[in-house]
Amino acid sequence: MSALVPSDDGPESEPPSRTPASQLLTEFVTQWQGERVRLQDVVDVLEDRAYGLLILIFAFPNAIPNPVPGLSAILGVPLVLVAAQLMIGRPHPWFPKVLAERSMATADFRQVVEKIVPWLRKLERLTRPRLQWLCQQPFERLLAFFCMILAIVLTLPIPFGNMLPALAISLIALGLIEHDGIAIGAGIAIGVTSLVIASAVVVAMVEAFLFFLRQAF
Repeated sequence: MSALVPSDDGPESEPPSRTPASQLLTEFVTQWQGERVRLQDVVDVLEDRAYGLLILIFAFPNAIPNPVPGLSAILGVPLVLVAAQLMIGRPHPWFPKVLAERSMATADFRQVVEKIVPWLRKLERLTRPRLQWLCQQPFERLLAFFCMILAIVLTLPIPFGNMLPALAISLIALGLIEHDGIAIGAGIAIGVTSLVIASAVVVAMVEAFLFFLRQAF
């Protein structure tokens, strides 16, 4: 069974009714009684949605302008880990204990969810099941590999090099969650563009460095 989508009779069959990811998060923070929330608690409650939503949560903050320095590196590392596990076919995400046991106050987590949910609801209204064969195997693992490459680029200190890869990953994750091949296609197009731009920037930086070395010596 796919890690992000339930098994279907064929690529054209309609997926069963699924609770929106935004609703799952809202219900989680409403019903959670503990004083703190661990990353493992979130993974457990999301079940088969864990991969898609975690990828979306780790990628999306980098797709919008934010003043937090180093955010791409902070979120990029677990993003690479999650994408790699989806690529190799683990049924559920796994985190080392040092990450799985990381927690935050429930009140703080609730505030984070309240900021994320409106964005998720807007995105969910734009998506619907289309070109669902892109959400099935072996494409899911290929997409996970592509997201892992983009996540690695996301962690690199490339000027303005994180927004496009993050947007691409976010669209692919949303497409997998909502069975929307159009969103996946858009994510692939943006991702390829971001890789081309990142490669050009890296080549230009290397050439500039070599030029200064030649001038200095």
